[in-house]
Amino acid sequence: MKEKKVTIREVAELAGVSISSVSRYLADPKSIQPLAAYNIKNAINELHYEPNVFARNLKRGQTQIVGLIVPHMEYFFGKICHVVSDYFFERKYVTYICESDSEREKELFYVQELLNQKAAGIIIAPSGQNTPYLQGVAKNYKNMIAIDRQEDIGCDMVLENHRDNSYQLISWLLKNRPCSRIMMLFGWSDSFNTRMCLAGASQALGEVGYEERRVIKIYTARKVEMVLDALHQLKSVLKEGERPVIIGYGSDIVEYIVMGIHQLYPEWIGRVDIAGFALEGTEDKLGMDCSLVIKNPEAVGICAAELLNQKITGGKEDREPRKYEIKVNYKF
Repeated sequence: MKEKKVTIREVAELAGVSISSVSRYLADPKSIQPLAAYNIKNAINELHYEPNVFARNLKRGQTQIVGLIVPHMEYFFGKICHVVSDYFFERKYVTYICESDSEREKELFYVQELLNQKAAGIIIAPSGQNTPYLQGVAKNYKNMIAIDRQEDIGCDMVLENHRDNSYQLISWLLKNRPCSRIMMLFGWSDSFNTRMCLAGASQALGEVGYEERRVIKIYTARKVEMVLDALHQLKSVLKEGERPVIIGYGSDIVEYIVMGIHQLYPEWIGRVDIAGFALEGTEDKLGMDCSLVIKNPEAVGICAAELLNQKITGGKEDREPRKYEIKVNYKF
């Protein structure tokens, strides 16, 4: 038979105090007179009472839930998920990790459900497809932090400077590598980060007058088959003696490039230059000499978590949203 759950009323009766006294004790034992607190503690132990933390938090308008909405849980975002969930675990919060796949409807659903469940805070990598909705949320819900994408939704942002990082990488390649032809592989064409990377690359190429016809730009949607198709396309236009530079804007894309070269064109090894955005340890894993911007997801996650925790514990702040830029490392 199902065991009957002990109620707060039974605890109060055994301890000889009011229900409100038990509630205050559960929230803060020091708020109750020592003798009453002693009796309540004994009653809880004797009855094996388990407080309904979720219900209690709902009454005060906030739960011990933190929402983390990311496009996927691999590479960069996977490390952010690990850091953020560990950070809030230490502070007795449950982190709900929601994978949006950069889809508008999924993102809307997750944000609204977290609000419905009175989440203490939300960290989101916005897809760029729900800007007006998120702006409306940010006006009334102050405990939200945006990461990785510089989308103007009216809350603090934590991100890396994709434009400057792309500029630095391309500038270095043009000065130090014989770039007879450049292929750039991005994720999605409508991504904010893609636009920033393109802007930085265009600035670097423009400063040296690099011919546009020698640049190939491919949007891969982060799919391995599209990266392999891009390598076929490069092969079809390469001339004898040309040394191309292949740039992957993402750890997964860089890995797909190297995998594709080993699989399709092993003769390219040592005759093409590989560069791009990646994570610490990527070069060792690939076993090839690459020129890389090493992203720092751990720093992004910690900074976002600390900002959110300050909002949760410190209450509402009356200030303008701020942008926090995380530094990366250059390995070239």
